Amino acid sequence: AKQADGLTREALLDPAFRHIILFRRPMDVVASWTQVARATLEETSFPQLVSLHALLTEAGRRVVVLDAEELLGDPEGVLRAACEGLGLPFLASMLRWPAGPKAYDGLWAKHWYAGTHAATGFVPRRQQQQPRKRKFVPQEAREVISHALPFYELLLSRRSTAAGRPAGAGAKAKKEGGTHVYEQDARNEDVLVGVRDGMTLKFNLVWRPVAKVSILDSNFMLGDGVWEGIRLHRSVLAFGKEHIRRLFDNAKALDMRLDITQDELMDLVYETCDANGMDSGIHIRLMVSRGLKPTPYQNPATTLGSPGIYILPEHKEASMGPKVNGIRLHTCHVRRSAPDMQDQQLNTHSKLNCIAACIQANKVGVEESLMLDPHGFVATCNSVNFFIVRDGVVVTPTTKYQLPGITRANVIRICQENGVEVRETDFTLTSVYSADEAFVTGTFAGQIPVTEVDGRTIGSGRRGPVTERLQGLYALLMEAEVSRSP
Repeated sequence: AKQADGLTREALLDPAFRHIILFRRPMDVVASWTQVARATLEETSFPQLVSLHALLTEAGRRVVVLDAEELLGDPEGVLRAACEGLGLPFLASMLRWPAGPKAYDGLWAKHWYAGTHAATGFVPRRQQQQPRKRKFVPQEAREVISHALPFYELLLSRRSTAAGRPAGAGAKAKKEGGTHVYEQDARNEDVLVGVRDGMTLKFNLVWRPVAKVSILDSNFMLGDGVWEGIRLHRSVLAFGKEHIRRLFDNAKALDMRLDITQDELMDLVYETCDANGMDSGIHIRLMVSRGLKPTPYQNPATTLGSPGIYILPEHKEASMGPKVNGIRLHTCHVRRSAPDMQDQQLNTHSKLNCIAACIQANKVGVEESLMLDPHGFVATCNSVNFFIVRDGVVVTPTTKYQLPGITRANVIRICQENGVEVRETDFTLTSVYSADEAFVTGTFAGQIPVTEVDGRTIGSGRRGPVTERLQGLYALLMEAEVSRSP
């Protein structure tokens, strides 16, 4: 890569050329370099590799990025992918070469090419029988590794795999139905994420492929944080004030001082969406972590600085299929706990009870789990709120053992404003099985009909008239909400 500095732009962009960028882990590069000289960021060549990649791709030239570790793990697969990406035929002879020095080895061959000169071809790493090599990285070289990591991570996100396409490209969600089904959008790979650093209180926009948190982050280690899901519709955060207020209420309950006002946080969310040119069909995950720890430990008193704030917007709309065709539920063994155990009205990152319920739904083969309260009454689903309809009356569990959902509250509101009787009360599975209709609500899901619970068909087994009407009324409420906002 450094030798490319001596080439003219015209030579680099010659359409007759094909380009491969091969890179290794920074720790491997630095460990090798320190055996013969003092390592520097420039000597790692990572900045030059990224600059070359940018130059070539912006000019529309073919360039394939390969991870050396993956090349050694599957030589033929990775080389086949590289040839496909470059429009070249793959030849089996590419996997072999004669032993000994080559005329084109270059100045540094005597330092690093001994193993290559002794080899006659690729040997997949899984077939190699070699003792573990200890690679010590001197203290002064560790800063070089940290400086090289952002460049490495960018190359890693652009690499080609043995499948012949950039890693992660075109990945699909495994579940075909459910409350959070959506179509993958390639634009999400390049969004900017809003990050308010808890140590400096500085806010920055970070490219999603390189956004990260510390391994000493409270949220990462302990699930010690709060969050909200918010939709952006026609450039307005739908019910944004209610979501931000709930986040602040939850943070206060957990004795977490955010060191920012509600209006200031709202502005940061808008700034992040505006920077991405977002308007509609956007779902935002707003996450707050208590902050950094000096060492792994749960006591909040040991936290350093202020909470970290992370704003992840995505081009993400709920698929229409479940809204029309509905979903199936299964009652799981995991119960919602009482407030003196873990208050279910808190929207925290400690979600293991919901995750356990979700796992059970996956194993059974349905889209969501229906969860009961400690007394056996219906409480909620693992990620959405639950309603039934009997004789035209909409019924939903109280919020004693569930999150007081904002979409849930809005559904109750539109019922009250449109002559639909609605009740908040305890009820059992018997009432669910014999209901005329059932549906679930959530910020992302909206309102989704439930057609089956525990193998029992609910009503006609299709979306009912009350559910369909409420979907329409909620859409009108959403338009009214964004129209009122300045």
